[in-house]
Amino acid sequence: MTGALVAFVVGAIALGTLAACSLPTGVESGNILTDELPNNVSADGVLLAAVILSSGDIQAAVEKSIVSSAEVNAARDAILANTLNLWRQRAETDVAVASE
Repeated sequence: MTGALVAFVVGAIALGTLAACSLPTGVESGNILTDELPNNVSADGVLLAAVILSSGDIQAAVEKSIVSSAEVNAARDAILANTLNLWRQRAETDVAVASE
């Protein structure tokens, strides 16, 4: 699922669908690539929240525990700060580390 999600997010960025998003900022993300993430935030979850923010019902996704509120806040921050690519890199790193 991670590969398909990453491909979709990268495609969405390339098409500019997330660039027009003007949602309020949430929690500061710090150094995305190296900071320890809270228990309720994963890089995959942030990317998924970004996709849902651009094309789905984010409230339903949170209510169904598909993504956490913290991941939604991080996704909003990433969209506004244009740092989704860093979250993609973090997700790829997390997958590589988990498979070792």
